[in-house]
Amino acid sequence: MKKLLIVPLLFSLGGCMSLDTKPSSTTVENRVQGSVKEGFTFEYKLSNTGDYPIKVASRAGHLLNVQVRKHDTQKIVYDSYQEVEPKRLSKEVQPHTTVTLKKTVKAGVIPAGVYDIDYIVRDNIGEATAGDGEIRLK
Repeated sequence: MKKLLIVPLLFSLGGCMSLDTKPSSTTVENRVQGSVKEGFTFEYKLSNTGDYPIKVASRAGHLLNVQVRKHDTQKIVYDSYQEVEPKRLSKEVQPHTTVTLKKTVKAGVIPAGVYDIDYIVRDNIGEATAGDGEIRLK
């Protein structure tokens, strides 16, 4: 009778131990394109490398918020938080998927210069910030 109880227990434990899922994790890649005359497009590529979806939520109506600061003084030249839109947005990034979030800034808003750029995204864990330091925009 004892042998019969042990065998099903071993099979059930073996099944639980073979479950191999990764928690949600991400990788990020930033890029800025454009010029002072044409305007700029800031890109934030978010890759979900885990086995669970990640939800990206808006703050001030943008899934990607961008803050541009003068490199030498850290004075804010552009902050997309100031462009408040009343709508709230969200996007679910499925496992093993990459999405590109973009923020476009019109020509003439950011003058030529050397800047530090912060890319800010809110996900289900909290607020994530990635950045580029000492980028020359011309």
